Amino acid sequence: MGAQRAYQVDAAGKKYYAVCDSAVGYQSRIEAMTIVSQEGFVEKVIVTQQGETPIFFERLYSRKLFDQFKNLSVKEPIYLGGASGYSGYLDEKQTNNYIDRVTGSTVSSHAVAEAVNKGTAYIASKFFNTRWSNPYDSYQFNRQDLAMMVIYIIALAAAFIKKLVRLRIWILLASFGVMGFFVKEFVAASNLFSLITLQIPGLTNIGWYVLIFGTLGFIVLLGKNIYCAWICPFGAAQEVINKAAGFKSLGISPQVTRKLKLAAPTILWAAIMLGTFLGDYGTLDYQPFSAFFLFKAVWVMWLMLPVFIFISLFISRFYCQFFCPVGFILNLLNRWRNNGVNVWKQMWNKIGNQKWNRIGNQR
Repeated sequence: MGAQRAYQVDAAGKKYYAVCDSAVGYQSRIEAMTIVSQEGFVEKVIVTQQGETPIFFERLYSRKLFDQFKNLSVKEPIYLGGASGYSGYLDEKQTNNYIDRVTGSTVSSHAVAEAVNKGTAYIASKFFNTRWSNPYDSYQFNRQDLAMMVIYIIALAAAFIKKLVRLRIWILLASFGVMGFFVKEFVAASNLFSLITLQIPGLTNIGWYVLIFGTLGFIVLLGKNIYCAWICPFGAAQEVINKAAGFKSLGISPQVTRKLKLAAPTILWAAIMLGTFLGDYGTLDYQPFSAFFLFKAVWVMWLMLPVFIFISLFISRFYCQFFCPVGFILNLLNRWRNNGVNVWKQMWNKIGNQKWNRIGNQR
């Protein structure tokens, strides 16, 4: 079931069962302890570890998500209402054993519900002689996943078919609308860090795999950073705003450009160090996506977002060029990949030439 062990606790003359399990949220693994009464009802859910973006995870507390679990039965799954396309979705099932997701924090809500279900499934089988199929283990394919796939396919075609460059502004507008406001998914530094630390969601989260492995797959297989050029909704927004404004582009001297190029790696390094010190890598979520598309962000980003938008009127993709940690990481990976391929080709050609020279000498 995924749970390592469950505990039986006696308190105030009553018997309780406690179990811990976890699931991957937006950028971290969320571990939850579920306490169950001897009658088989959830008494309390306590998050023991998580590294989600604070402004989004705090919504789970302020909207009283955890209070919804109280008195739900462990003898059947606890479904998630209002989360169409997510595994464990309530849909039209005839049951009262469900919680409602928190709008704007659906991914974190889903991860908590999934972790609780792993734990209650274990308790149900171990102490209540009840087994049920966990709906959070089933695949869900929704319109958002399909829309994301379509955007990735169009971007892939645009990167190789020169005639599609004439439609660039329309493709960027499509990425802006679909990825930013319909799918509401974007590659963030926290996503890449969670991949490095193997905080990977189950295969039921198809959208995550399209987003992350699609983006990295373009680099590994094709040697092109297609995500930044054609898919990123905030990059698209800046470029469209710049084109629509029609202002003369401001020139930046090479000396200033070199100094500005240091901003992205420096801020990224500082965010990682701060996250390591605090034990919370929510510090990596300092990008403007949440403010621009989800209308939720820390106060510093609300101050910086208008600056980035204003400067983009005069300098195309100003944020992307100098401050975006994702762009820095993806371009770095792309450069390493292409350099590696070039070295491999040179070595292969050298080996081939040596082979043909030996054959020629033998003749």
